[in-house]
Amino acid sequence: MAKPKMLFLDDRSKRIHAALKQYQYSGLYDVTIVATVVECLRFLSSEDWTFVSLDHDLGGEEFVDPSSKTCGMEIVRYLELGWPSGKQKPNFIVHSSNAFAGENMANRLRKMGFYAHWERFEYV
Repeated sequence: MAKPKMLFLDDRSKRIHAALKQYQYSGLYDVTIVATVVECLRFLSSEDWTFVSLDHDLGGEEFVDPSSKTCGMEIVRYLELGWPSGKQKPNFIVHSSNAFAGENMANRLRKMGFYAHWERFEYV
């Protein structure tokens, strides 16, 4: 039986390595790492995912303006345009250390009918 698939959006190597250790190497999930909004949208629209874990602050910056087209909020705005009928809805984890933006992303995802929550990404 295939492992559940996780799409993990982050651009910081420390978090990427921690995610691989926590999710992939532990045998829990088959993890695909993406570092940009464009990559994330390509994978999100082309495959089915059990979990999608999103960071808000990308580009090596912290507390990025949520209106930026290159932050994780852009994924949420894309999803607000509609989810394809018949396509499996993933569960979302927003792992941003930017609590305000992370909780905002999770709230907007929930309003669209996705299971979503915000959590700080814990390094294990």
